Amino acid sequence: MAASYRVAVIGAGSLSHGKRLIDDLLGLGILEGGRLSLMGNNARRLEAIGRYASRTARERMPSLEILETTDRREALEGADLVFSLFDAGGFQAFDQDWRILTAAGLDACVGDSSGPLGIMRALRNGPIMLGLAEDMARTCPGALLVNYVNPMAPLVAAAEARGVTCVGVCGGIEATRSYVAGVLGLEPGELQTVFAGINHLCWLLGVEGPEGDLYPSFREAMADPAGRAGEAVRFELLQQFGHFASESSGHLSDFFPWFRRSPELRARYGFIPGCNGASGSYHKFSEFVHRHLGDEDYLEGEAAATGASGDYGPLIAEAWLGGKDFGFTGNVLNRRRGTQARILPAFPSEACVEVPLRVSGRSLIVPEPPKLPPALAALCLPLVTEQGLILEAILAQDPELVFAAAAIDPLTASALDLPGIRRLMAELLKANAPWLAPGLARIPRRTEEAGFPPRALRSREKEDPLLSLVRRFERRKRRG
Repeated sequence: MAASYRVAVIGAGSLSHGKRLIDDLLGLGILEGGRLSLMGNNARRLEAIGRYASRTARERMPSLEILETTDRREALEGADLVFSLFDAGGFQAFDQDWRILTAAGLDACVGDSSGPLGIMRALRNGPIMLGLAEDMARTCPGALLVNYVNPMAPLVAAAEARGVTCVGVCGGIEATRSYVAGVLGLEPGELQTVFAGINHLCWLLGVEGPEGDLYPSFREAMADPAGRAGEAVRFELLQQFGHFASESSGHLSDFFPWFRRSPELRARYGFIPGCNGASGSYHKFSEFVHRHLGDEDYLEGEAAATGASGDYGPLIAEAWLGGKDFGFTGNVLNRRRGTQARILPAFPSEACVEVPLRVSGRSLIVPEPPKLPPALAALCLPLVTEQGLILEAILAQDPELVFAAAAIDPLTASALDLPGIRRLMAELLKANAPWLAPGLARIPRRTEEAGFPPRALRSREKEDPLLSLVRRFERRKRRG
């Protein structure tokens, strides 16, 4: 008798991933006779995705049971594999954060992984991830959690902190492979690539094709402005540090102090509409989707995709449930399970890293990782430290750690002073209170002005022994 597998999708009403994931899962014959549980808190979105899934299952896989529920534990009961797609606060929270950010004089293109916008997203989603992991430990302790929720690093680490086996997946790696192939005039399938780093800042360490090493040809092609098609930031990093990075130029520009802290810099790098760099690109896109779709049944009349999307999630599911092994680049804790050995030695063991992985049966395997050059590791370290502080803030519910994470963010620190960062984070925490854990809804402590003291207080300088020595020497010289 064939196995009857159970898969749960938490946050099933996701506009960005919901339909695509269901289409892909319904193409996996291994789910025949199993159950797909769809869980969400937005009743209208859940109803819409549930109707679509049921209709599509009747056409493609009638033996698959579809369960719709707002009860997370019911969805997780007995699950073999879990997908997380939730986004606490949704567009409402992101919209208010964006307005507060820009009023403070900061700029961002995407803002889903770092800086004040990424930090607040993590604080909203963190408690949900911890609760999900705790429920999984009770109801399906052997299940694998496949996470799509941003910011990836602190949320994968949060799930692991509760004892759940978690892997984070992101489309940026395959998008980068396709981009590199296009520049070289090849198909993505003709390339063999090696990536390592952290989510949204993962470095292309090697690229080979039918004729061997293609990195020299790629660097040469990228030197042509027409060939790189607006990817100015990625080209700058390539020529300065020798390696290409995942994600778009706009997304990458959020992580560094060199590209968008002033209108002059944004103009120099020729940021264009979309995620190649225009200010607030992701906010504008989210606003458009929210305005036109909202909670309407946007799936009414939609047909299922005819082919697989190529997304990692369903391929991981197939391998985990007994299908063929699957190798990919994903996000895991930087500590090999059951040991203290670090996958990428340059980063702390509690960091989340993006490296080559393989799923075989019920095992998530980390092959021998590539060596990350020191300069590339150094470029990642400020974000690794920021992500670590975010995780500690979530676990300890400490608003002072929230401020510290923002204060060391490279782009934020390049544009605001410390009092300005503290005021900004206090305002964001207050605005986000409805979605935060109680301890994180507290405002960071007030601080005093620490500028140079008034002239009347400068007399303290005379007490300095070295200064007194200089003055006595000068007086002796004048007396002759």
